[in-house]
Amino acid sequence: MKPEFLFMCKITDAKAKERMQKYINITEVEKTDVKSLMDNVQGKEGIIVAYTEHKLITKEVIDSAKALKLVGTTYGGTRQNVEDEYAIEKGLTVIHTGASRPKPMAEYALGLILSSLMYIHNYNHYMKSGEAWPRFKYGRSRSLSNRKVGVIGLGLIGKEMVNLLKCFTKDIVVHSSHLSKEEEENLGVRNVSLNQVFEESEVIILTGGSNSKTYHMIGREQFECMNKEAVFVNIARGMMVNQKEMIDVVHEKEIYLALDVFEEEPLEEDSPLRNNDRVLITPHRANNSIEFEERWECLADEIELFYTGQIPKSKLSIERARAMSES
Repeated sequence: MKPEFLFMCKITDAKAKERMQKYINITEVEKTDVKSLMDNVQGKEGIIVAYTEHKLITKEVIDSAKALKLVGTTYGGTRQNVEDEYAIEKGLTVIHTGASRPKPMAEYALGLILSSLMYIHNYNHYMKSGEAWPRFKYGRSRSLSNRKVGVIGLGLIGKEMVNLLKCFTKDIVVHSSHLSKEEEENLGVRNVSLNQVFEESEVIILTGGSNSKTYHMIGREQFECMNKEAVFVNIARGMMVNQKEMIDVVHEKEIYLALDVFEEEPLEEDSPLRNNDRVLITPHRANNSIEFEERWECLADEIELFYTGQIPKSKLSIERARAMSES
């Protein structure tokens, strides 16, 4: 008899759902409150939840679901909706669909980098806002090829970013507190201090997890370390950066910013970031690619691994859970 799974959402990929049903019976409940979850959880061996702004798989849910073995989410994290550390301590397997995120997010970051170096967004803006032919508005643009690049955070997205950047340059440094010497050698990078990334790099990309340890990890000290005309890209979380200090430095020094996330979202209408040609801003859309819908296939892969006696690729340890973004 197949185990029972509760999905607090509708599975929108019929092929992935069919794959999962080889191993589990699926109940779909399209509600996002704890009461609905509690009403349906008895006898379930697995729970999968979609993103909401509140916890769904709480300690109460975990304690009441006696048959529970696996919990997971349909997005690339767990901290927002799952008491993940508690679940792991209780012996549950905790999974997510992070494998669908690295390529599209790395490519989005690459777009921000190239546009910043070559003024693409600036030319587009001025040609649409009154300047018929702003061909000579800026000086020489720059190529990404052979430039010194730094990546902060070496999770799935950071590693994908490194691999993508290798198409352009071999000169890559990283900053990670979780990278082993073996991984460093396999990736072909140097793991250096945070300040060294800012001192050495012409392009810097922030990709790490946002949590209490990384709050405001980047501020005036790091931005003042940047080389003239260096580019700082943030596709991680705005709270990892002291935004006021970043704004102060970008007005004092000729550096460039390419930001998809902000300390407060939506970004204030009167933010100085909106009025600086050296700042490229987008409204938290690095996670909007249609390829994110491969999350259902990711879930099917993980459930298949679990029920064929293998370890799901996204299975979290407590250490890894603590390093993930809290929001």
